[in-house]
Amino acid sequence: MDEQEFSPWPVTIVKSRYGGVYEPGVWIAFPQAPADVPDDWRAGDAACAEFFAQRRGHVGGGDTPNEALANLLRLVSRREI
Repeated sequence: MDEQEFSPWPVTIVKSRYGGVYEPGVWIAFPQAPADVPDDWRAGDAACAEFFAQRRGHVGGGDTPNEALANLLRLVSRREI
């Protein structure tokens, strides 16, 4: 695989709906454009919990937008995404 496959750009950073209960943080960073992020990330409890359980390690999270982005970049650099 080439380096381009692991690029997190574009990135969408949003405040999590449940404050990090299901999500990896209060702020979450998706490695995709806003239009490409499925709506399940902000769905009801069960759908949101399942969405993030299936994507564990594929979405950055943190207490601030910068921390969420930094976490996403760490995941990408480790080739976890």
